[in-house]
Amino acid sequence: MRTKILTLALVAALPLAAAQAEPLSRAQVVEAALAANPEVLLALEDLEILRGRGGEALADALPEIKLLGTAQRFRDPSLLNSSSFDFFPAELRDALRPIPASLFDGAVTVRQTLFTFRLGAAIRAARHAVTLGEEQVRQARQAVALEAVRAYDEYLLALAKLDVGGKALRQKEIHLDTARNRRAAGVVTDLDVLRSQVDLENARAVLIRLEGEAAEAAATINAVMVRDIATPIEPVDSLDYEPFDADVEQLVAEARGVRPEVKAAQAAEKAYAEFVTVEKAEGRPRLDFEGAWGYSVRELGNFLEQDYERWAVQVKLTVPVFDGWRTRGRVAQARAELAKRQQEIRALDNRVRLQAQQAVTRLQASKGLIEAAELSVTQARRALEMTQANYKAGAATTLDVLDAQAALTQAEVTRVQALHAHAGARAFARFVMGRSPLGDGAPAAPAADAALAATR
Repeated sequence: MRTKILTLALVAALPLAAAQAEPLSRAQVVEAALAANPEVLLALEDLEILRGRGGEALADALPEIKLLGTAQRFRDPSLLNSSSFDFFPAELRDALRPIPASLFDGAVTVRQTLFTFRLGAAIRAARHAVTLGEEQVRQARQAVALEAVRAYDEYLLALAKLDVGGKALRQKEIHLDTARNRRAAGVVTDLDVLRSQVDLENARAVLIRLEGEAAEAAATINAVMVRDIATPIEPVDSLDYEPFDADVEQLVAEARGVRPEVKAAQAAEKAYAEFVTVEKAEGRPRLDFEGAWGYSVRELGNFLEQDYERWAVQVKLTVPVFDGWRTRGRVAQARAELAKRQQEIRALDNRVRLQAQQAVTRLQASKGLIEAAELSVTQARRALEMTQANYKAGAATTLDVLDAQAALTQAEVTRVQALHAHAGARAFARFVMGRSPLGDGAPAAPAADAALAATR
């Protein structure tokens, strides 16, 4: 009696928890994760840093204009310290006594690079770096979206296994009642009842473990969305089978064209190729213009008077002759970095091909497993019905019924695991191709991203 009460309380608690839970779809989980996940936000801030560096690279192409103003009060006895001062006539020495004075200066200065070998390469490198940052943002979104989809599917799997465990528990309760009735009729022994009781308690222990797995899976979803991990969740999507056929070459071809990691690696290679030119330019001539115009007065009222106007212009040619091999060392470093980026592209291409093969293999294996599991569930359910009927007629034992129940439970668990595996394989295949794990296309920028961009 106590066992039935506990079971009924457990089953009754599930609808109550679901009623208080927040309904969420895969798409909603992905959207929330993209809006709040630190990995995405960090990638966005890195992009802003690269954009700032791009603006910095344009500095040599634009004039640098400054307004300068100074005011000073001074007394300068330097003439009195001259080595020939003592040879001046006495009356002249008396007249040259220093007195305090004021001096006010105001000027506009302009500096402009007229020619340098590094300017064009630096601007192109900055543009490639911005492209790199944009692809890294896409890469972070893809990874977070895949993590969110996987967490959601893990929760669906945990709930499906919990449902299977609940059904198994109810079957064992019914069988225990049947065994007790048959014992009361003297048809079976106490051993049959005891075996049924032990099997029921084992099923209850399994159900408790499955509840813990479901709670852990729900906490993982909340963690991906960066919110309170204790928030109740009610999934509105399910682990349904969706046809998805693809071959390795198709996945690789699409990945090479749109996958953010590939495009980021290509942008990095182009940027470092320009960095080689930038470092070489440090050892080549450059031409600069500098100019200044303003006034220098002792009395403020003399500002804007032509007699106190001061100006200067110059064109400066700088020709590096020898810098202690500093430039050569920097060029060597830049070339080595470029070679590293090229090797990374080769390694990435190999990794993409491996991931494509893994995705296709998982799709094919899980599809075959689903077909086999569906047949197995049908057969196991029919076998259980036949065994239960035979048990009631005295033509089967308790062990036969328990074996049939275990076979049906295993078949149902295998089926939901196969559906979960196929859903994961579909999401991974889309990820390999550079698409959203939810479906075709890339993840849309969430509202939080748009708000962040608007403040820049």
